[in-house]
Amino acid sequence: RLTLAIVAKTLFDADVESEAQDIRKALTEVMQLFGRVTLPFTELLDKLPLPSNRRFQKARERLDATIYRIINERRKDREDRGDLLSMLLLAQDEGDGSGMSDLQVRDEAMTLFLAGHETTANALTWSWYLLSQHSQPEARMHAEVDEALEGRVPGFDDVARLRYTEMVFAESMRLYPPAWVIGRRALEDYAIDSNIIPARSVILMSPYVMHHDPRYFPDPFKFEPARWTTEAREARHKFTYFPFGGGPRVCIGESFAWMEGVLLLATLAQRWRLRLVPNHTVVPQPLITLRPKYGMRMQVEPR
Repeated sequence: RLTLAIVAKTLFDADVESEAQDIRKALTEVMQLFGRVTLPFTELLDKLPLPSNRRFQKARERLDATIYRIINERRKDREDRGDLLSMLLLAQDEGDGSGMSDLQVRDEAMTLFLAGHETTANALTWSWYLLSQHSQPEARMHAEVDEALEGRVPGFDDVARLRYTEMVFAESMRLYPPAWVIGRRALEDYAIDSNIIPARSVILMSPYVMHHDPRYFPDPFKFEPARWTTEAREARHKFTYFPFGGGPRVCIGESFAWMEGVLLLATLAQRWRLRLVPNHTVVPQPLITLRPKYGMRMQVEPR
């Protein structure tokens, strides 16, 4: 709910707090069908009157209701608030000067709204889980936060002083990358060694697989924030780690996500410790993002 509120306020200057639970449920329903998109007969399945299709349609309509409500309110307002939604609404075609339709704005806004919320929420969830299981990194992060912030609320200028907190966040996304698989489509036939990738083929790359390759990350299943010192980073090829993708189509929200993740970890760590509820089962579930299948039930303890 926290990351949902942040992305709605930051990108769209909107308050969705009262809708957070419904949005979360709808998003979960949409994600249940993610595995089906890789099947060769997906388009046929989408046309069948299946219960899963009806649930998906209902969930999509629920998400659309929130996005279109925000768009309609802002079109009536006509004020340039300097946020992303204002940029979309005020954008004009270089040729005929026309603006974006509600559907076009909805498509852009929905992508940023859901991606900006879901990925960061999962990254933070896994971060707190890992910290709850590793007392020494947790203690070091708390010490850094106390020294750097001295009890005040952190801001953008503090990110550079929260170096170890950033290392914790980076290691969390290595072990549990929210975008565990990334797809690209070949625009034309492409040769890799003796293999030909035909045009229009969908190529799937998995940050999860790469991030657990022992050639680049010794003892790959161990939580070790020290992997992210400047020296360690420079010793590895940059594409051994790509939680946000890479190249010209790298995630547009990467910088925002790093800042948000570090600042939220630091803000909560100032006052609280999170402990996994005893006997709670933790199993990664690879949907659109890498979620904990049974949620992450944690107890909050004051420091």
